[in-house]
Amino acid sequence: MHEFEPKGVGIPTEDWCPTAAVSDLRYERRQFASVALAISLITLLATVVQIVAITLISVFCPWVIERDWYVVVFSTLPMYAVSMPLSIFFYRIGKGVPPPQKRRITPLALCGLLCICFALSYVGNIFGAVINAIIGVITGEPPVNDLQEMTLNTPFWANLLFCGILAPIMEEIFYRKLVIDRLRRYGDLFAVLASGILFGLIHGNFYQFFYAAMIGCLFGYLYLYSGRLRYTVALHMGFNLIGGVYSTEVLKRLDLEAFGADPIAYFASAPLPVAMYLFYLAFTGLCMLLSPVALALLWKHIRFSKGEVRLTASQLAKAMLINPATWLMVAVILMMFLL
Repeated sequence: MHEFEPKGVGIPTEDWCPTAAVSDLRYERRQFASVALAISLITLLATVVQIVAITLISVFCPWVIERDWYVVVFSTLPMYAVSMPLSIFFYRIGKGVPPPQKRRITPLALCGLLCICFALSYVGNIFGAVINAIIGVITGEPPVNDLQEMTLNTPFWANLLFCGILAPIMEEIFYRKLVIDRLRRYGDLFAVLASGILFGLIHGNFYQFFYAAMIGCLFGYLYLYSGRLRYTVALHMGFNLIGGVYSTEVLKRLDLEAFGADPIAYFASAPLPVAMYLFYLAFTGLCMLLSPVALALLWKHIRFSKGEVRLTASQLAKAMLINPATWLMVAVILMMFLL
């Protein structure tokens, strides 16, 4: 982690606009509206395309519904192929300003950040499990992790393509770069927090919200620090490939009940699944041990610059809340959680 230069993120340069007070909030409302409308469109249009595609398939190609790749393909492809590209139109309503500096991040530093990602995922999973347990007590229905059930029934090639490759690329473009470039005018810390929280919310469930939000903030800071999206894509891809694709393949092959009853006998009958499982436990355990060290080395270099625009708390609230686009986004996100 020593590869991080001891410099602040977004240190003012000659081309950096000086901090200025704002009296007219119309432009600021447009900046927030560009993000809110884009995120709303990504969700709404993807839902519409999914409904249309599923309807057409059920009428003309009903055999497709029986395929094991059906759910994951038609729950993600409309988003990546249709709604995300079209959301660019709404992002363009606001003006994006990329980070002014470019910094190199070494592979060793990325490994340290990957350890932090796994530590954050475990902490976030604990919060998510607690919230879902509370909801289960209130509603009287046991919580069900639909995402895990879906991924376990998805073939390897589909998990690899959508979770391991497409998701890191598309999500970093649309929820990191395009969001942060439009919000960093209000300060780097605000842009990072907004990007992370929105990234958590668009997952639409409490199982993923907490860890996705925390990891999203880490990705956002990495993008601001380095000024390059390729590092966040690489880190996101590494996390998804190990924590999503590889772990799913382990769960598909491993009988946890048999392993727990007699590990030695089960290992003799199924050595490969057990070896894969033990490797994953060793890897994640190592990440948990190294993450405090990596975080300590990173923490002393964290700096957040002020934005070029100075808004009071009242102005910020007015720009965001007296804004129909914001309430549309809130309604869409609530719909996702309720459904």
